[in-house]
Amino acid sequence: MTTANRQLHTRIPKLSLGRVGSTAQDDIDESLRVLREMQQDVNAHARIRAYRPIPTVAFSRRESLMPEFAAASAAARRFGFDPVIRLAGGRAVAYDQTCLIIDLMAPLEFYGNHIAAFEVGADCFRDVLGDLGLDARVGPVVGEYCAGDHSVNARGRVKVVGIAQRAMRRARLLTACIVLDKPEGLRPVVDAVYGAMNLEWSPASLGSLRDEGVRGTLDEIVNELVTGLQQRRSAWARPQASQIVETRT
Repeated sequence: MTTANRQLHTRIPKLSLGRVGSTAQDDIDESLRVLREMQQDVNAHARIRAYRPIPTVAFSRRESLMPEFAAASAAARRFGFDPVIRLAGGRAVAYDQTCLIIDLMAPLEFYGNHIAAFEVGADCFRDVLGDLGLDARVGPVVGEYCAGDHSVNARGRVKVVGIAQRAMRRARLLTACIVLDKPEGLRPVVDAVYGAMNLEWSPASLGSLRDEGVRGTLDEIVNELVTGLQQRRSAWARPQASQIVETRT
């Protein structure tokens, strides 16, 4: 890597804040557009997209091919949540304006493999939540939705951040859903969708930053999270020292 490229790679990530368009699909398409743009830039550096979404249930591409998908989509619509196919993998996730979606985008070469990307990203989310006073930990909790080893929880009891990713040619997406407030509005939606897909989960496993004692307006909390990931907790936006070669998709 040249000196010029190293300087580009260590710049503060560019931030895009707020929704794009009028539908849930518009926001998915915007993230894909940014990733495609990064693929075309040989000097690309990390970027952040953050927005508070409209009511949405985001399914993975694999889930959209399952026979239960139609029933799960209908269950989402009954609650006024728009079913969409998200860019990343994992299981269905329900979110609305009580949540914050953060897309961390970086050149594929920054991480050796998908596990390394998950580990660095999860640690950054844990640390920025710690800055807000949470007892934040990386790891799943019993009965969580979209279970994963790199979820971020509070006190080892409730999930507050779900993380998924997608590796593309020359670009990688780490996308996170952070529940800011009122998880009770999301629980029946997840319950209905997961029931339609024959998936088990525990509503008690879904928590929020507000329930964990974070104070301030939602806009203030969003600002702290975004600036934290952009400036103080930005290891995700830098090339990692140890890399393991993986097959690029």
